[in-house]
Amino acid sequence: MCSRNPLSPRRSSALWIGVIAIALAGTAQAQLSEGPHDPAAVVNDACVAGAPWFPTANAMSSDDMYAQVSPAGSPTQCLKATDYGFNIPAPAEIKGIEVRIEHKSSAAGTVKDSSVKIVKGGTITGTEHADPATWPTADAVATYGSSSDLWGTAWTPTDINASGFGASVSAVDNLNTASVDVIQITVFFDLCAAAPAMGCHTAAKTIFIVKDKTPDSKDKMIWKWIKGQSVPTSSFGDPTVPVTGATNALCIYEAGALIGEAVVGPSATLWTPISTKGFKYKDKTASQSGITKIIQKASTNNKSKVIVKGKGTLLPDIHPALTLPIDVQLVNSESGECFTSTFGSAVKNQTGLFKAKN
Repeated sequence: MCSRNPLSPRRSSALWIGVIAIALAGTAQAQLSEGPHDPAAVVNDACVAGAPWFPTANAMSSDDMYAQVSPAGSPTQCLKATDYGFNIPAPAEIKGIEVRIEHKSSAAGTVKDSSVKIVKGGTITGTEHADPATWPTADAVATYGSSSDLWGTAWTPTDINASGFGASVSAVDNLNTASVDVIQITVFFDLCAAAPAMGCHTAAKTIFIVKDKTPDSKDKMIWKWIKGQSVPTSSFGDPTVPVTGATNALCIYEAGALIGEAVVGPSATLWTPISTKGFKYKDKTASQSGITKIIQKASTNNKSKVIVKGKGTLLPDIHPALTLPIDVQLVNSESGECFTSTFGSAVKNQTGLFKAKN
């Protein structure tokens, strides 16, 4: 899977997600990304009483049409870009924000950043990211932030998805003209947040089994979510569409803390429809997070079903006995919906084996 082309249009018919494997506190996680996106609104913001950019709408896409300004020795107003059309799933945890500004100077000289900041709720805020380097005379992209940079501000998916989310730039120079072609943003997130998500779908019957063996190739995991609340097929997104389809993350929490995550991306071959009711994933090689089987079936009479099975060395490395309660959740990137079970007691909870039923 990969993220969008760096200079792609702001929106498409589906969510594009990239997966980057990282390690965090000994827990195997998968960081996803959406973007880069283009803004739908770009305006002048009088962050300082400087010269305004014109025409601001030219900074909405990478098309060699520029929003321009002559700083005349003082910092310019802020060119503020917002309304990026993000669709980060509600249960997700925001991990980082990357801003890419495609810009140039009319001649070699001293055009440089005066300010580069993030925009939250329509207000310019956060830590300063201005780069002291001068702007090039040929069109080029400067990158600010990263997959782990939150710009000094706390974020929720609602903040990112809001029309008031964006970025701003102000320039300074004595003689030359500053030009901005586009301001793009990529957001990095984890489908499994640090704590269990609220408001997920529940089921009347759930089972969770973990077998921790030596060697790890013998490890096994099973989660069954049966007689679940009525949900439509759309709750599962469409994981059969390569790259742009639904990614699923199985999130495991011990006493409220994330201890394991298994991420399975979309595939045209490993995922197949179950009539019009849902989808089935089958991978004997367990190539994605050790998961070998997923069944997702919708229902209108409280008989929805989700089953996840896995084995081998790529499974989340969980070591029973475990501290209760144990929460298991499946989060869907496309629909933003989640399915949950909580185990306050266990049938077996000993070294190498955990088994619980509700």
